[in-house]
Amino acid sequence: MELKSYIIGISGASGSGKSTFAENLAQKFPKDTVLIIAQDAYYKELTDMSLEEKSNQNFDHPDSLDFKLLKEHLNALKKGTKIHQPIYDFNTHSRTQNTTQISAHKIIIVEGTLLLSQKIIYTDFDCKIFVKLEEQNCLERRINRDISERGRSKEDILKQYNATVKPMYDKFIAPSESNADLVVPGLNNELQIEYMHNVILKKLNH
Repeated sequence: MELKSYIIGISGASGSGKSTFAENLAQKFPKDTVLIIAQDAYYKELTDMSLEEKSNQNFDHPDSLDFKLLKEHLNALKKGTKIHQPIYDFNTHSRTQNTTQISAHKIIIVEGTLLLSQKIIYTDFDCKIFVKLEEQNCLERRINRDISERGRSKEDILKQYNATVKPMYDKFIAPSESNADLVVPGLNNELQIEYMHNVILKKLNH
């Protein structure tokens, strides 16, 4: 018998506030009932490439992600089966040898830039949310994050942004807004979080 999980997919541009929205929504529920899964854990393994070759890959294209594995994991969690989620190292552009064991939860929140652009995965979501924020604000957030968390220079960040992030946003992410059930702002979205909290409670009670 399948576990009756409610799965929410949250998408939007890099730096739009997806992770923050997911975390703030999760905090509305008891910790043991909600799970957040990040798309970023599912980058494909590039074992046979040198570090230089890996660095030149387009990590903003859907082909860089293993959506098939993510789908398998979501299906397993819905059935109450534990999964072993990959751990991705952004410094080496590789999966580590370790994995994270994750158990099934009543509420599963999946967040990532390209989720709503891929029919293979977004059809598994019970609710699809697109977080929308001015592109310049997204870029500023991305710069601050990559400098502080990933040790990158502003020059490298802007180079990647212009080469792949912005073009892939225009090609895949922006059009995927049309697949969302709900579009929320990337700032001051307390009302939308409260709305989703109530929606999920009603779904689970039914």
